Amino acid sequence: MKTILPIEIVTLGDDGSYHLFVSGVIDGQQCELLIDTGASHTIFDAAMIPKISTDENQNCEIQSTGISSGDLNCNFGIIKEFKLGELKRENWTVVIIDLSHVNSMYKRFTDKRVACPIGSDFLLKHEAIIDYKKRELVLRNIRKRK
Repeated sequence: MKTILPIEIVTLGDDGSYHLFVSGVIDGQQCELLIDTGASHTIFDAAMIPKISTDENQNCEIQSTGISSGDLNCNFGIIKEFKLGELKRENWTVVIIDLSHVNSMYKRFTDKRVACPIGSDFLLKHEAIIDYKKRELVLRNIRKRK
């Protein structure tokens, strides 16, 4: 099963910096998701997802060289319902971090608020194809699951 999502290409400033966005729904709220092929992990904005208590044995350290330097201060959260086209996930445990520094940069140039950078882990799992000419994101492995 697959789903095809329209991509919005946004430029930041005059330096020819292009950013790809798709629309999704997190817990009933329409949101903007940044396609970030350079990110290893898909993470969510802590301002949108409530933190859950975690087992002290769970390790939430993520190395980062792009979104911030060094280890990220992250926690876990649960998304009750996530929709991206025909892809649906329920009660999904996700990594959350503070994306306010990312969103302040986007606010200077656009009206976008990044709820989630979609990383390579998600793109690989769902056999993603980015079609720049058609401005589409194709997700080919989207078995509906809980």
